[in-house]
Amino acid sequence: MSESDFTSDVLDPEPGILIESLRDIGYSFNSALADIIDNSISANASHIDVLAIPADDFHVSIIDNGAGMSASELRKAMRLGSTSPRAERAPKDLGRFGLGMKTASFSQCRRLTVASRCEGSLSAFTWDLDVVINDNSWKIIERHDFESIRGLEYLTGDGTLVLWEKVDRLSGASGSAKVSYYARVISEAQSHLALVFHRFLAGEPGLSRIDISFNGRKLDPIDPFNSRHKATQVQPFEVICPGVTMQAFTLPHRSHYTSQQEYDYYGLRDGYLKNQGVYLYRAKRLILYGTWFGVAKKTALTQLTRVKIDIGVDQDELWKIDVKKVSAQMPEVVRNRIKTLIASIGAPSKKTYRRRAIRLTSPEAYPAWAVEQSGEKRIYRINRENPVISALRADVGEENAKALESVFSLIESTFPTESLFYDLENNTESVSFEPIDNESFSVAAKAFFSQLKQRGIPEEDVLGIMRAAEPFASSWSKTLGALGIDETEE
Repeated sequence: MSESDFTSDVLDPEPGILIESLRDIGYSFNSALADIIDNSISANASHIDVLAIPADDFHVSIIDNGAGMSASELRKAMRLGSTSPRAERAPKDLGRFGLGMKTASFSQCRRLTVASRCEGSLSAFTWDLDVVINDNSWKIIERHDFESIRGLEYLTGDGTLVLWEKVDRLSGASGSAKVSYYARVISEAQSHLALVFHRFLAGEPGLSRIDISFNGRKLDPIDPFNSRHKATQVQPFEVICPGVTMQAFTLPHRSHYTSQQEYDYYGLRDGYLKNQGVYLYRAKRLILYGTWFGVAKKTALTQLTRVKIDIGVDQDELWKIDVKKVSAQMPEVVRNRIKTLIASIGAPSKKTYRRRAIRLTSPEAYPAWAVEQSGEKRIYRINRENPVISALRADVGEENAKALESVFSLIESTFPTESLFYDLENNTESVSFEPIDNESFSVAAKAFFSQLKQRGIPEEDVLGIMRAAEPFASSWSKTLGALGIDETEE
């Protein structure tokens, strides 16, 4: 078959149709913002301002103090597919396909303006999707009316402004979204950026520190590994294969935090159970997190386990990083290594819960529930030797002892094991128990203390036992108060 048997023709894409299709590539507001900030970091910016003020005419500005672009460079950057994904990139270049700034912006707005100042020279271009569709051509608008470009007054030196107008994906076509809705979206975006760029915000060794301000609020880094906490367990750093490194962390148990708020903060938005697993970083920027890539299941016992995997920009094709930089596929060589390590990776988290379970059911602490081994089964029973329970049994007398024992047996035999197991597997943070009220706490403390003293145990030893027994150990000052003991004398 010769070349004469073929005819060729040029089939240019329809601008109006393609531009609308590109809007639905799958960006969220958060991932779109992160993609724009990638460009600022690649331009060596040290400070980035994000302005998204809730208002009827909602618009978003991202301003950086990076290197800036000349008019010709900016015009090229505004082109769809401005850089080949196969082109060799600098190790710190967070770009990928040469599409990010445009597709991220188009996914949120119908009018994109980029202004840049380089060595004192200012230039600006605008993509207006309505113009593209009406003219059915890839027509870009070069701007000279600088005074009318919103946010340009904040670009005081060299750097770049990215402006989103007609933000219809948030405000709707009529722009009628409520201010309260914008406030929630902005709050979530602030948290997202503080997590995705936490290593840049913290300025870890070998990485230039950057500042990101969002509506005037300086973002503090959200370290998902809580690596500075003294109770965080850090496993050795390991090179999985060339260009891929790994380090596993076990976060502190709830008992190591000073408040529920602090504990929830490190659980991130969806809690510990859903956010366990791999945290994948490309050039120190978080790509995705809270996944085991199908290598392991998410369980309540491993919910404190998080694994940091670092890859370079030369790994994009191997990991199949997408244009949005929010998804990836783990290569087989890495998957096989993770499989061999998965038991040791999750072991510290399991040990934390197992050790705590042993402590809470230890006979020496007189727990309310005791565990008995019966063959291969572990049976949970109400501990009749618990001082508070034994005091109750003594108070009811022999006449009502059988009735009380029937109540205990009813509670033990109808314990909702399957329901509790399901809830722990699917949403651990939703499982809670009614806290003991102050009056009941005081009665229980006095009964516990009195019963052990009646058994001939010295007062000092009784207090030592109560220090390890719940609910007294977690509220020691309140325990001493209930017993009428001055803490300074104890």
